[in-house]
Amino acid sequence: MEIIPQLIKSYSTVLYAVCGIACLYFVFTGVASLRELQRAVFRLERSAVMSRVVSAWLKALLCVVAAGIVFAVSAFAPARTANSLLGDATTTPGAGLPATSMPTAEISAADLTQAAASTVIVIIVDGTPEPAQTAATLSVAASDAAVTSAPLPGPAPTANPNPQPAPTSAPQPTATELPTLTPEAPAQPDIPIDCSSPDAQIYSPAANETVVGVYTVRGTAIVEAGGFYKLEILMPGAVQWSFMGRGDATVQNGELLSSFNFSAIPPGVYPFRLVTVQANSNIAAICQIPIVIGQ
Repeated sequence: MEIIPQLIKSYSTVLYAVCGIACLYFVFTGVASLRELQRAVFRLERSAVMSRVVSAWLKALLCVVAAGIVFAVSAFAPARTANSLLGDATTTPGAGLPATSMPTAEISAADLTQAAASTVIVIIVDGTPEPAQTAATLSVAASDAAVTSAPLPGPAPTANPNPQPAPTSAPQPTATELPTLTPEAPAQPDIPIDCSSPDAQIYSPAANETVVGVYTVRGTAIVEAGGFYKLEILMPGAVQWSFMGRGDATVQNGELLSSFNFSAIPPGVYPFRLVTVQANSNIAAICQIPIVIGQ
């Protein structure tokens, strides 16, 4: 386990640089999101921007914590000494192995005589005989030669009383190709389309059209004196419609809602409607369509 603190200590400069760059990036992201939060008007948009601010500050804090961990590990990591690096090299080969006795071969007098004679011949042919070769030296040389050349006795090979039959190869299974399964697209919620009144019509977006980012809603809304129109969307699992915008004057094939930021709403299929309201707060006409909010 000592290798991990040593690696962190060796690359601490690189890790500090990575943590610092990431922290600065998340800090700038959080500041930019705060500025966007000041410009946001709608509640859904403000909640989405606020979540981005909190996420950016948390990531910046995690970068600071990571840098602190690198500093702590680098400060308390033990120094690697030369003895620990060479610990494996100084181990004596063969340490801990049990000692085995070498078999001794029986040497006859004829073998000693033949080895001594061969030793004397080698000395004379070499041309540089020693002044005095003692009998003890010749005996040692002869004994070494005899031990080296003598074959070690071993057990005689015996026939296998139970011969094993030759192994036969087992039949290999044949691979069969499985059919490819095509994933089915998730079922879209059944949202009715109801734009029967000519006093409330949505032309853009059309029914089941995908809306991404900032979008301008166009259509027709006939408003009587003292009345108004409003645009609403129904969030998943909600009972009441969420307000998006309103107008107090009649619009004929024009802008009902200018430059609305649909990216503040999670992607999905939503009911979207235009409602005209009379002066006495009664609903005059409704145009409801499904729209798809993309990423």
